[in-house]
Amino acid sequence: MEILIFWDAAAPPGFQLPVSRELSNIMDMDVKVLENPLVLNGYTGSRRQTDARVVLDGLDVYKRRLSVAEPVLLVISEDLFMVGAEFLFGLARPSTGSAVVSSSRLDNSYYGRRRDDDDLLDRLCKEGAHELGHLFGLDHCREPDCIMHNPLTLDDLDRKRRDFCPQCRERLDAGVAGDV
Repeated sequence: MEILIFWDAAAPPGFQLPVSRELSNIMDMDVKVLENPLVLNGYTGSRRQTDARVVLDGLDVYKRRLSVAEPVLLVISEDLFMVGAEFLFGLARPSTGSAVVSSSRLDNSYYGRRRDDDDLLDRLCKEGAHELGHLFGLDHCREPDCIMHNPLTLDDLDRKRRDFCPQCRERLDAGVAGDV
């Protein structure tokens, strides 16, 4: 099975290859990076954020029209939200195999911290693998260092390892083998 990453033109440049390689290692699957073919919709001016569900709607339409069966992770720079959540690092829709991750709040500059490409790479990989885990049937995990732990803050995300706990890894491997 292959995972597709659609990398938006406004997403941080130069991270495509290292993110794809690391996600391939974490997920133990082939990963292919492509330019994002979508026009992003869902911007809400009053919030200065983009509705993640609207973004996923657009990705779902694209996948249906072009008969894309592979799971797709869309990487964008726009700050995400959904009704009921002030912000999101990312969102997955397992029923359609679509997920989105935003670099906005993963970047130190959002918080007035010193820019650090290693931090951004680490967070993009962790959040990307987290959303992909959802696409393969995994729920949130109680283990705080598991990639499937639900990060509510940047510190939560930073505490996680770039790996699944043994239970989540077992479920992931079983789900992929069963073509979840």
